[in-house]
Amino acid sequence: METLNKNRNIIKLCLLVFAMASYKGVAQSPYEKQLIGTWEIQGTLMGDNGEGWLAPHKQANPDCKPNHSVFTEEHVAKEVRYNQDCEAKENTFEWELNGDTLTLSKGDRSINWLIHSIEDDKMTVGVQVRPKSENRMYVVYKKQ
Repeated sequence: METLNKNRNIIKLCLLVFAMASYKGVAQSPYEKQLIGTWEIQGTLMGDNGEGWLAPHKQANPDCKPNHSVFTEEHVAKEVRYNQDCEAKENTFEWELNGDTLTLSKGDRSINWLIHSIEDDKMTVGVQVRPKSENRMYVVYKKQ
């Protein structure tokens, strides 16, 4: 009988460890793998809560490569913007994804993006208008 109780306790412990390990996996964002890659800015949604018509993004020079953001598996993000002379200006950040909140950090500054959706090659994010603001401007990106 004592052996049976020990076996039950071992089984309960194994189930608890398995449940805890599974919970960690569930807590990760479903967007992390989809986020990795290069995203070209398409424009800003004119409406509320990620809905509305798309106002196209205007490049400094339409003959240049498109402005874009790159997200790597090493949690480095790079924003690339081209000026009138097609010279790239790069801004590098660290990124962290917690659920649908994407935090971009550089030094002691950070900004939160709310991932509204990632479907196929289209991503819609709500960008804070100002740090710590609840108001968001929704921007649409297309995966290259």
